[in-house]
Amino acid sequence: MTTTPTTSTTGPGITPEAPGPGGPAEQSASARKIREIWASVRKPLFSVALTLVLGFGVVLLVSDQPLHAYEQLFVANFSTPANFGNLLMRSAPLLLIALGIVFSFRAGVFNVGGEGQLYVGAVSAAATGLALPGLPGPLLIVTCMAAGIVAGALLAWIPAVLKVTWGVDEVVITLMLNFIAILFTSYLVANPLRDPEAYGATSRMLPEQSWLPAIPGLPTGNIGFVIALLLVPAAWLLLFRTVWGADLRAAGTNLRFAETVGVRGRREIILSMLLSGALAGLAGAVYVLGTGHRFEQNFSPEFGLIALTVALLARLHPVGVLLTSLFYAAMLNGAAYMQIATNVPRSLVSLLTGLLVLLMTVEVRRRRRRGRSKEVSA
Repeated sequence: MTTTPTTSTTGPGITPEAPGPGGPAEQSASARKIREIWASVRKPLFSVALTLVLGFGVVLLVSDQPLHAYEQLFVANFSTPANFGNLLMRSAPLLLIALGIVFSFRAGVFNVGGEGQLYVGAVSAAATGLALPGLPGPLLIVTCMAAGIVAGALLAWIPAVLKVTWGVDEVVITLMLNFIAILFTSYLVANPLRDPEAYGATSRMLPEQSWLPAIPGLPTGNIGFVIALLLVPAAWLLLFRTVWGADLRAAGTNLRFAETVGVRGRREIILSMLLSGALAGLAGAVYVLGTGHRFEQNFSPEFGLIALTVALLARLHPVGVLLTSLFYAAMLNGAAYMQIATNVPRSLVSLLTGLLVLLMTVEVRRRRRRGRSKEVSA
């Protein structure tokens, strides 16, 4: 009688195959990663959706064209290349300032001085461009940007040193420096930098070779957005894939513990603020070189404060900052299109921003309360 040999995958002497690419272990890790990402973004997405629903309710009350108003608010940004270029141009300073806020907040420093750092960066870039008109284009652009970066970093360095040396509250200092920076730049543009032939307080027009080149196909956009976009993966790598980024995050989580285990937390605080201010200063330089081509008094629609909301809504993550800055820029630009096409005022965006900040604040407080409850129960 002939017997057919049987095979068993569990018998003795048979080694199970190691899981390869695409195996159950990798699929499980991918699924876990997707769940983690969803858990981190679902609350902000819910806040945005609820804000838009509440805002639509307000539009229903004030307009007889609510759908058309909302269409103009968001869709008009993509209706023409010029509108899309304006969207990118508007999002560049938001993205740069918000990236800087991510670094400072991750280090445990609440830098709310982005507006002032933006202004000193812008006026420094403008003054440099006017002082060096003979430089060739690329060199002049780089020099103007460097001037803006240094100015923003220096302004952010002051509260950082005061904090690590004497424990001065950085929120108060950065807020006060905002006023000082804006008033100082107003003096400069009204006196030594003023264009006597222009209406209002504006500087003289910058040399044409200092203007940022346009993005091909988008005549109203410029490479300022490309520069900001390239800094997003750089920021992510720096924060999450370097020793310095780990030290910075450790200092922001628990400074005393971080210093106990060898992290030079105070140095990380100063470096994070220098980087934060430098990015805000670069935002000012990009705005002057790419948009107005001159420094104008009160040119910012509070980019610094809006960027603060952008960074918080993005949960202090560089990739999230990119998405939320585009979202906010779309609302800011879309508000103008909406006001032109319908009878809904552009101030609706301020209302939506306030609602969104309120919802995010409630969520943050609820999360903190839950954390305290867990600590007590543990």
